[in-house]
Amino acid sequence: MKKNKLIVAVLIILMSTLVSANEKHNWQRFSGKWVVENSRVTETNAWPATWNYYELINNNSLVSIQDFTGYSSIEFTIELFDRVKSPAEVLISFGVRSEYKNWLYHMYAFKISGGFWGINKVSLIHSDMKDKSLPYATKGNIFIDELASEKFCMKYKRKYDCRIDISGNEAALFIEGEKVLTGTLPSDNYKGRIAFSSKNTKLAIDNVRVKKGDKIVFEDNFDKDSIYVRTVQARVVRSSDAEAEDPAAEEVNNKN
Repeated sequence: MKKNKLIVAVLIILMSTLVSANEKHNWQRFSGKWVVENSRVTETNAWPATWNYYELINNNSLVSIQDFTGYSSIEFTIELFDRVKSPAEVLISFGVRSEYKNWLYHMYAFKISGGFWGINKVSLIHSDMKDKSLPYATKGNIFIDELASEKFCMKYKRKYDCRIDISGNEAALFIEGEKVLTGTLPSDNYKGRIAFSSKNTKLAIDNVRVKKGDKIVFEDNFDKDSIYVRTVQARVVRSSDAEAEDPAAEEVNNKN
């Protein structure tokens, strides 16, 4: 019982602690095992831990430290490999933000998913808190709306150049220069972080760029390790106190 309470306490702090990274860090490792090597970043765990708080934490997720606003496109290269279970899923998220600390409930994402032979579907989703009157630490308090979807084929162990274009409340995903899906967002406010997530498959990412028109406002080709690893403090708390602010006493290193 004490061990379970400690795990809850640590998780609450991991999700509510504000980032304090220096200028060399571009990314925050939320979940999974992300490694920068061979000039790209790879999620090497594949198996996700489902915490059931919000969608990013239910996947192996790498989230930008920087918030972006007024951008028009996100470019990146991805490769999926070593599927461990079906469905294999990848999220390319934007407009990731929180109303309180680091509880990143709100997000839009292009989601690609498939099975043993490869990816067979792409969709645009929107996720947020279901009932905002409940505490942030309430499990299962999320919705995931599918805004648009299409059948789409993508193979494992192959690199794909991708781009997301956003204009007003319209978002489009291009893969290898081909527009594969367009959808309408419920709002033209897509300010927030960007994120890459995977579930049941390993994922490699390279050459990430955020642009305003032709101007590059953010770029990472992963020639250097730019992932921030947090060190947090925690203490054992009662379940009823799980949503309390800053429960800190015992030092815990987050290296997973």
